[in-house]
Amino acid sequence: MAAQSGIVGRGDELRFLLGTAERARRREAQVVFLSGPAGIGKTALTEAFCRELPDFRILSVAGVPTERLIKYAAVNRMIQNARGGLPLAQRRVNLVPETASVMAAGGALIDVLDDFRGDAPAALVIEDAHWADASSLQAIAFAMLRMTHDDLLCLVVTEQVRRTKSDMGFTGSVRGVSQLDLGGLSAQGVREYLAARGLPAVPESQLLRISRWSDGNPLYLTALLAAPEGGSLPDRPSPAEVPPSLAEAVREWSRSFPPAGRLLLDVLVVLDTPATVPLLQRMTGDEDVLGHIDDLVAAGAVTWREEAGEPSLHLIHSGQRDALYSSLPLPERRRLHRTAAEHVDPPRRWRHRVAALSSYDAELAAELDRAAQREAAGGDLSLAAQYLLAVSAVSPDPDTRDAALLQAVRLLVVSGQYAAALAYASRVEAHPPSPRRQEALGFLEYARGRDVSAAEHLRQAWEGFDGADEEAAARAAGDLATLQRSLGLGEQSARFARYALARTSDPVVIGEARANLAYGAALSHGPAEGLRMLTHLRPNPADVAPADLDALVCRGTLRGLSGQLVQALSDLRAMARTSAPGLTRRTDFAARVHAASCHLQLGEWEEARRTVSLAFDEAQVSGRDVDFAVLHAASATQHACAGRWEEMAADLNAAQEIARTTDFSAPGFHVLQAGAIAAFVRQDWPEVMTRLRRAREDSANAGRVRLYGTWFLPLLGVAAARAGQLASAEEALTALEEIEPTGAMPVVARLWLRGAVLHARGETREAVRAYRDGLTEPPAGGEPVLHRNLLRCDLGRALIELGATEEAQSHLADAERAFRGLQARPWLEQCLALRDEGAGPGRAAQAERFWSELTDREKDTARLVARGWTNREIAGELYLSTKTVEYYLGRMYAKGELRNRRQLRDLVQALTA
Repeated sequence: MAAQSGIVGRGDELRFLLGTAERARRREAQVVFLSGPAGIGKTALTEAFCRELPDFRILSVAGVPTERLIKYAAVNRMIQNARGGLPLAQRRVNLVPETASVMAAGGALIDVLDDFRGDAPAALVIEDAHWADASSLQAIAFAMLRMTHDDLLCLVVTEQVRRTKSDMGFTGSVRGVSQLDLGGLSAQGVREYLAARGLPAVPESQLLRISRWSDGNPLYLTALLAAPEGGSLPDRPSPAEVPPSLAEAVREWSRSFPPAGRLLLDVLVVLDTPATVPLLQRMTGDEDVLGHIDDLVAAGAVTWREEAGEPSLHLIHSGQRDALYSSLPLPERRRLHRTAAEHVDPPRRWRHRVAALSSYDAELAAELDRAAQREAAGGDLSLAAQYLLAVSAVSPDPDTRDAALLQAVRLLVVSGQYAAALAYASRVEAHPPSPRRQEALGFLEYARGRDVSAAEHLRQAWEGFDGADEEAAARAAGDLATLQRSLGLGEQSARFARYALARTSDPVVIGEARANLAYGAALSHGPAEGLRMLTHLRPNPADVAPADLDALVCRGTLRGLSGQLVQALSDLRAMARTSAPGLTRRTDFAARVHAASCHLQLGEWEEARRTVSLAFDEAQVSGRDVDFAVLHAASATQHACAGRWEEMAADLNAAQEIARTTDFSAPGFHVLQAGAIAAFVRQDWPEVMTRLRRAREDSANAGRVRLYGTWFLPLLGVAAARAGQLASAEEALTALEEIEPTGAMPVVARLWLRGAVLHARGETREAVRAYRDGLTEPPAGGEPVLHRNLLRCDLGRALIELGATEEAQSHLADAERAFRGLQARPWLEQCLALRDEGAGPGRAAQAERFWSELTDREKDTARLVARGWTNREIAGELYLSTKTVEYYLGRMYAKGELRNRRQLRDLVQALTA
């Protein structure tokens, strides 16, 4: 409906308004306050709503700032507008004098409305009601209260709803009065909004950044489209990209507040952090600051939140801050920064001192540099980067500025602040060639998700440092080893890790190098080999030193891949609760993704869903674009297992789109795995094999195939066995048997696959023995719920073929309970179908008893169901209503203890046979 009306993302709001119009048609007069900040889409929604009211006569007026102090200005313009639409004989205009009472003005408006609408329902629309004079608003309220049983609707559109309602006297709960507060569009609404303006689809991460920056406000979105990029959206909006038109529009909006309110907004903008009431009182010198804050909160300009147990005031979103900041005159901006520096503590004080400067300051630069080195040594790389950026702005020495910038960019990326680092890309690219410039360029490429390009830049940096700066060379080699493992190159990762270990005493570089040695071994020889290289880690994850947190995540990952699911979760959860320095700062992201996989295999599906949701939240704040490909793949896997096919397809498409933009194969590998799992759930065996063969045949994935083999080789082998491609199934079984397990999951998976291969060969009894072995395998490392119950289903199938229906039903009943508990709908349905298939000789007798209990009309209906007819077709054939057909089906389900239409069809077909 919303799209048909020319707006997007406002379907619920439009339906709400149409509901009030329907009540007005029933002679229940309605007053609706439509509120929201400037640009949020109030006018667009109002226009769309009015287009949906062809039977209403609509009378509109808009508040005007210059008329706010003129009594009855808005009412008189409304009267003029109403008379202008009448025949000449009725166009007498008797305006309300300023001396008139509210009752007299309201009565005049009632008379005009009676003439204006005739026999039709009417809608009064007051746009920009916050600018309308209070007397007019009171007169309109009086008229509405006198016409409560008329077919009349009054839509009051305002940016300051509390003040407008107070002016009209609607401060309490009044029958027929409602309020609709417009918030920003959702991320999906933003996507639709951009698509409606002809913009091609943007990556999920960019979409989420833009949604957060703008809070989904169409005013800000439209301004971004009008920016100098020529109709394309900036990847990361910033104050420098705010077009003058937006700055002026937001500044004009801020002028709707009294001077004290405008000053409060300016102070919040300059502080750029939540502010407590005492701080705002000191910054503004206003003892009555709370009253002015209430006005801003009521207008939706700011909001209260809890910070460290104390309420603090926030701006609504980054776009609001950027637009207001860019519109502040430079002298006023510097004055406010100087004031802030007097009232805030370090490290925020330094930022304000820098922003207040109008020239270089060598003393301040030296002070900031010392603070940066102190924070870096203490492990706060993010804060160190901020100090270094300040040095790059205030130092009078160009060499010092350059060195500080390059170091700051590296630390920003290391600490996961990718967007902040990329804002300085042009300055880094303008630097003359040097190893440090190459290093910074490599980190910027990493931030963009271009790991191949990043590795090449870091290799050049390492070559430049080698022999000239040993510690810098060791650090570059450690970072390069991390990138090589990201690229799936185990031997190269181990080589650079050994180089770093031989030349550094830095515990962070040492810890990263040890993790890369283990990961490299796993890529080359399998997860168990990598685990053998991590025996230096303490058994309890809580006791692991901060410098070894990267190695802890490596251990958790390899444990999960080799079957120690519970121990893996212990390691990965510990990492998710903390953070570590180094290029692998994103190990906290990797920890959540691998933890979700462990939860899925353990049957903890709600925890798996929550873990992926948390990872999405983290990636939105500090993720790379490429992270979203992996996350969407993980989410698609979860949706497929639960049979949520539309959600699965949306996630898989999003993952594929992002993976296409990267320059390395890891994201595509995970996308292929997710697609193969979805195909496996659907029993589309050729699609499973196609996807997983593509993943295996890409030479860039050779290491990943060894690393992730326990996850996808069972799917590949079972699919091949089901498709009758025995050679491929046996090849997958051989590859799986070469992987050394450390827990039950790979063993159960291997026995499941062995049983599938034997079953496909026709050796059903041997297959049953393999399946039974899989059921008796002790659950070392955690019970592999998913693999064990898929095995149970296949065991039940084999036993049915051997005629052991009682044992088959027992195993299938166990699998049914497990899948029902997991809400794994596709596998539950497959399990139930097997149970029906194995019902044994009593099936025919059951069918005959069922048939004998049916009425003649029910039998006619059942025969047509068995032929595949739809309810509508059956109704037409038997001259029934579809409701009657549904009634017959319900009765038949109850008589036959049937769950669905498919079971009814199968039962009737079995009887016929």
